[in-house]
Amino acid sequence: MLPHPTPHWALLDLSAVGKALESFTTLPCLPRPTPNSLSRWFDISTTRLTSLLTSHAPSKRPCPRSKPWWSPRLSSLRREYHKFARISRRDPSPLNWSNVKSSRRTYFKAIASAKKTHWSDFLSSATPRSLWTAQRFAFGRPPQRFRDLPGASDPAAIAETLLDHFFPSKPPPPPLLRLTRYEDYTPLTS
Repeated sequence: MLPHPTPHWALLDLSAVGKALESFTTLPCLPRPTPNSLSRWFDISTTRLTSLLTSHAPSKRPCPRSKPWWSPRLSSLRREYHKFARISRRDPSPLNWSNVKSSRRTYFKAIASAKKTHWSDFLSSATPRSLWTAQRFAFGRPPQRFRDLPGASDPAAIAETLLDHFFPSKPPPPPLLRLTRYEDYTPLTS
């Protein structure tokens, strides 16, 4: 599912917005408003102002996999790397292979540099509200709740292993005591 288009506030035309804001007026509020009428007046005014601002901002629709550190330079390095990789698969000569290795090295170094720059910019502009986000990024994902169980790769095997561990089967009952026939026994009498 594609993300919804959002206004690109960095490309907002401030001169046109300034002229539009000068002529912007709100609806008159009632002299003695009730809470409901005040809330409705506020919602209408906010909607009018928001639509005025979004009409002057171009919209953007980021890719679902887009990253904030991605740049056009990385796109061109990626295209170059894949071009050399295709050429090397068609003609596996040492020259083509060296081109693939050097372009791959350049591409991944540029990615690492872009991530590092983005992270340092993010930390330098961190606010008390974004501190938790920075901590989550720094520590990464939480560990898995269940570690890999030996001999259990699919969900059914994991369930069987856990059931056997927490609810072991009962040991078999002791054998019934029976008198066996011996040839040298004396019969029981009353």
